[in-house]
Amino acid sequence: MYDHLETEARKIGLLVNERKTKYMFMIAAGNMRKPHNLRIGNKEFEGVSEFKYLGNILENNNRNDGCIKERIQTGNKAYYANLQMLKSKVISRGSKLQIYKTLIRPVATYGAETWTLTAAEENAEEV
Repeated sequence: MYDHLETEARKIGLLVNERKTKYMFMIAAGNMRKPHNLRIGNKEFEGVSEFKYLGNILENNNRNDGCIKERIQTGNKAYYANLQMLKSKVISRGSKLQIYKTLIRPVATYGAETWTLTAAEENAEEV
């Protein structure tokens, strides 16, 4: 499959950079999750247990808790970056709600539609 990908990529002028390309093997068995390097032909790709893709942290154990914690932290940063406007007496409540909806909530919920939550994660309350 990799050889086919590399052949098709070369047709349009793209090269696969083995230093930048990593892979992650996902399996239910815990003892098989340890990352190891993968050799295909004369190229070797680094195996990883987690990586960041489009702003979300993907883990080889199919857990989302790291990604969720990071989103909460990023949402808090967005909130505190806009705190002066949110506390202002000059800005109306409706404008503050609009600031929340456009600047804070999207940052905190980015990628949330792809998360698969366990029952414990769904019922967890942030303190």
